[in-house]
Amino acid sequence: MKKGFTLVELLGAIVILAVLMLVVTPAVLSIARKNKENMYCGKIKTAIKAAQLYGEENFKYIDDTIEGDESKLMEDNTICNIGGKIINHCQITTISNLADKGYLKLEKVGKSSVETEFLDPRNFTSMLNDQIAIYIVNKRINAQFIYNNSKDGKKCADSVQVGGGRYKSFYYHSEDSIDVGQ
Repeated sequence: MKKGFTLVELLGAIVILAVLMLVVTPAVLSIARKNKENMYCGKIKTAIKAAQLYGEENFKYIDDTIEGDESKLMEDNTICNIGGKIINHCQITTISNLADKGYLKLEKVGKSSVETEFLDPRNFTSMLNDQIAIYIVNKRINAQFIYNNSKDGKKCADSVQVGGGRYKSFYYHSEDSIDVGQ
């Protein structure tokens, strides 16, 4: 009676397992990467909603003008230069400002019980200094995230209403300015 496996049988089993690993590993890594991208886009949507809520609660916007209690304005600018276009009724703020004002909840990091961060799930870097433009179009408060590069904007941007139509556009940092991508 034969006990155990022959060397050829063991090598065959090892080869089959290696081929399965070569096929499955890239698919699993791709799924993990896509999930992280989806989480990143979801965080951006949450930050945009927080900025819109802040704008709706703190700005009077009759006739497309931003007015409000100066102590409530996040920054003193009411003009944004985006893509070479001047937007007269605009505020640029950071995620940190929205969190400080109570419109966005931060995450606990490490063993700390204090919520201190808003992390990019793709690489676990801080998003606290990332910017959001809050502006008025058609007597409505709108907000757009200002991406760190155009690649991220293309992945996460939703269509927005500008004037009478909707189109997909996004703001992103390009050298020392803010540009518009489509």
